[in-house]
Formats: sequence, structure tokens, C-alpha cells
Amino acid sequence: MWTKDLSVDNKVIDKEHQQLFALIDNFYAGIKDNSPRERLEELILGLVDYTKIHFKNEEDYMVEINYPDLAKHQALHQSFIDKVNNYYERLKNGKLILSIEVTNYLKDWLVNHIKGSDQQYAAFVMK
Repeated sequence: MWTKDLSVDNKVIDKEHQQLFALIDNFYAGIKDNSPRERLEELILGLVDYTKIHFKNEEDYMVEINYPDLAKHQALHQSFIDKVNNYYERLKNGKLILSIEVTNYLKDWLVNHIKGSDQQYAAFVMK
């Protein structure tokens, strides 16, 4: 769940982060409710698609503010997208049993990323 301490002092990016948490929560609810595999595929694909949009917007913002660690940040984003794509492919091919562990990974990664890397560009803007 998104909380005020996750704010990067950018309304657009904060709203996108809130949407990412909502998508992860929907995915969690799908697992908890034993949704059909097709529905879970749809939920995780929605998360992948929105994550790509958000990361592009965030990276465009970092270009705009001339953020010096952009390449490092992009690598973190790509690593997350690769991991979630891997979950999706494994789910689609029947090789992934979804559990709360998957949802916890997604949520933990997002919280840690916002509190770590994203807060660094937020602090950079404040200089």
C-alpha cells in the first residue's frame, strides 16, 4: 500500500506509484481468490504494461532534471521488468505456481525502489 512517506514530491509520479500498488493489490486479490489462470495472466500483464509506461515517464523526468544516475536507475527498472516478464511467461506456460511470495516480491521491490533509488532523484531535485 502506498503511504505518504513514499512520496517523491512529484504529483504525477506519486499517482503512478499509487496505481502500481493498486495493480499489485489486484494481483494479490486474484491469487487469494483462486482466480483462473487466464485472469491472473491478465492481471500480471496489466502490471507489466503499466510498469513500462511508468518507468518511461519516470526516466523522461530524470532526463528533464538532468539526473546523473539515470543509467543506473534504468538498469534497475529493466531488471524489474525482466523479472515480472519472467513471472508472466512462466505462468502462461504453466511453470509457475503463484503464491503470496510473488506478490510480496513485487510489493517489496517497489517499496524498496521508491524509498531508495526514487528518493535519490527526489533529493537531487531539491538541491
